[in-house]
Amino acid sequence: MTSQIVAAAAESQLPLWIKLSPNTPELVDVARAAVAAGASALVLVNTVLGLIIDIEKRRPALGNVGGGLSGAGIFPVALRAVYECHAALPDTPIVGVGGVSNGDDAIAMVMAGASAVEVGTATFANPRAPWLVAREAARWMQRHSISSVEELRGAAHG
Repeated sequence: MTSQIVAAAAESQLPLWIKLSPNTPELVDVARAAVAAGASALVLVNTVLGLIIDIEKRRPALGNVGGGLSGAGIFPVALRAVYECHAALPDTPIVGVGGVSNGDDAIAMVMAGASAVEVGTATFANPRAPWLVAREAARWMQRHSISSVEELRGAAHG
C-alpha cells in the first residue's frame, strides 16, 4: 500500500519526504517500498501508540481510546528506526524525529544515520529548544574536532 501511495504522489515530480510510523515490525520493508516508489527522503518516526486510563472513571481517557505518544520517551524507538533504515538504505536521506531534546540526542540521531534532525515536542516546554539543541550539538562537534555533520552520519554503523 505504501508503494502505491508514494508512487501516486511521486507523479507530482516534487521532492517527496515520507514520514513513517514505528508502529510496525516491518518498518524497514515499508521504508524500502517508499524509496522504491519514489520517496526523496524518509522522516523517521511518527508518534508511538499509547493509552491513558482514567482510574476514577475506569476507562480510557482519550476519545479514540488510544493516541500518539511523543517526547523524550520515544527517543530510543526513533533512534532504532533511523539506525535500521540507514543500514538498509544508506544512500537515502533520513530526517530523525522523535524525542530529540538536547544536543547529544541530535548527535546520536546523526550517528545512527540521520541527515537532519527535527525537534518537536521539546518546543512545548521551551520554544527555543531547536536553537538550544543546535547550539549543544555544534559545541559537541567543536570539542571533537568535527567540522561537518556528514562526517558523523552513520558513524555508529562502524
